[in-house]
Amino acid sequence: MMLAPRKRVRYSLFVAAGFAVQCLMSGTAAYGQDYQPRDFVPLPAGTNLALVYYLGSTSDTLVDGNGDDVADSNLDTNVSLLRYVKYFDLAGMRVDVNVLQPFGGLNNMRIAGTDIDTKHFSSGDLTLVGTIWPLNDAKNGRYFGIATYLTLPTGNYSATKPSLGSNRWSVAVQPGFLFNVAPKWSVDVVGGVTIYGDNNDGPGGVQVEKDASYTALGWVNYNASDTTMLSAGATASWGGAETVGSIRGADVESTTVRVAWSQMLNPTTQFLMEVGHDVDAQNTFKRDTTLTLRLAKFF
Repeated sequence: MMLAPRKRVRYSLFVAAGFAVQCLMSGTAAYGQDYQPRDFVPLPAGTNLALVYYLGSTSDTLVDGNGDDVADSNLDTNVSLLRYVKYFDLAGMRVDVNVLQPFGGLNNMRIAGTDIDTKHFSSGDLTLVGTIWPLNDAKNGRYFGIATYLTLPTGNYSATKPSLGSNRWSVAVQPGFLFNVAPKWSVDVVGGVTIYGDNNDGPGGVQVEKDASYTALGWVNYNASDTTMLSAGATASWGGAETVGSIRGADVESTTVRVAWSQMLNPTTQFLMEVGHDVDAQNTFKRDTTLTLRLAKFF
C-alpha cells in the first residue's frame, strides 16, 4: 500500500495510536481480566453476584518499543464495567459463570504533539467467563481456581479512531492460587495467558495480528476486621506485539504497583477501591495513576 507523504505520517500516527491503546487495554488491567484481592475465593453454590466497576487511568508518558519516552503524549481512560456471576456445583467442584460488558471512552489522546481523535464513548467487547475450583478448602484457607475468558468482537470498533472495541476474538486462561499464611493474612498468586485472533479490518483495510500476551500478579491481604481488608500487590505483563500490515510493533511490557481497600457495607454489599501506578512500561502509555472502584451486591 503506497501512501502520499502527508498521509503516510497520519497513517503512522494512527498505527502508533492503535498499538498504544490496544496494548493498554489488553493488559491485565483490561476490563474483567483484572484480579482484585481474594477474587479466587468461591462463594456458596446458588449465590448470585452483581458488580459495577469504574476503571480510570491517566498518563502523560508514552514509551516506545525501544524504551524511550515520546515527548508531548498523553491519554486518559474512563471505563465502566457491568458484571454478573452465578456460582453452582458441577461434578463435585465449585463453578461459576460470568458475563462482562464494558463501556466508556478514551480522552485527551496525544502522540508526539499531535492530537488523536478517539471515540469518547463506546461499548467494549462482551466477555464470557467460566471458573472451576479443583481446590476449595475453606477450612484451611486454600483455594485454586482456573478461569477461562472468551472475548467476542461485539464492541464498537473503528478503523480510523482508537476505541474500546478490538474487532477480534480472544481466549484467556487465568489460574489462581490463594492461601492463608497467618490468622489475619493471606496471599494471592495469579498468572494468565491470552491468545488473540486477527483483526481483518485494520487502518487502511490491512490485517492486524497480535502475539500472545502474559500476566503475573500477586496480592498480600490483611484482614483488619471481619468487614475490612487492606491489600498491597504488583502486576507484570508482557508480550502482545501487534503487526499492522507489514509494520510490526515491539512486545508490550508494564509493571504496576497497587494498593486496595475493601469494605463490607452490610452483609450483602461490598465496596472496593484500588489505586495503582506504573513503575515501568514499554511500547505503551505509562500510567501515572490507575483507579478502580467496585460495588458488589450478593443475592
